[in-house]
Amino acid sequence: MSSNKLLIKSLALASKYHEQQKRKSDGSPYINHLIEVAVLLTDIAGVDDDDELCAAILHDILEDTDVTTEEVYKTCGHRGLELVKALSDDKSLCLAERREETLKALPKKPNSVKRIKLADLCSNASAIPSGWTLKRQTEYFLWLDQVAGICKASSLSLHNEYLRRRANYIAK
Repeated sequence: MSSNKLLIKSLALASKYHEQQKRKSDGSPYINHLIEVAVLLTDIAGVDDDDELCAAILHDILEDTDVTTEEVYKTCGHRGLELVKALSDDKSLCLAERREETLKALPKKPNSVKRIKLADLCSNASAIPSGWTLKRQTEYFLWLDQVAGICKASSLSLHNEYLRRRANYIAK
């Protein structure tokens, strides 16, 4: 399948399943976040791997929607599905357990997963909900910093972008 077709199919699937979702920070369509993650990968990390870009677009689809793994497979193939699965949390676990599992599993994951995770952190670091208390913001950034540290070697340019966005948010 051509790269354009693969990316368009991934965008269409993400748009269908995330259609009603909004970003907590500003109420914008959630698809904007998914597109931003893919754009960060291309523009900052220089990624041109179709499977990685499709997985970036679909990185939240398994944990946040009722899409089936079969639909993801039909959209982006075996490697794309494996990347999406590697980026997905087990929603049966509580938040603390999910975070612990991420910190344990992430070092063993491929660089493509770590780059997508870093791009996701960049997007999230500049989209903190305004209603969060200072304590919640601090705890969240401590968590992001741990994940960013694990992923740093996969893309120094994305890690630097994360640090820049983090500093810009804190300076507000």
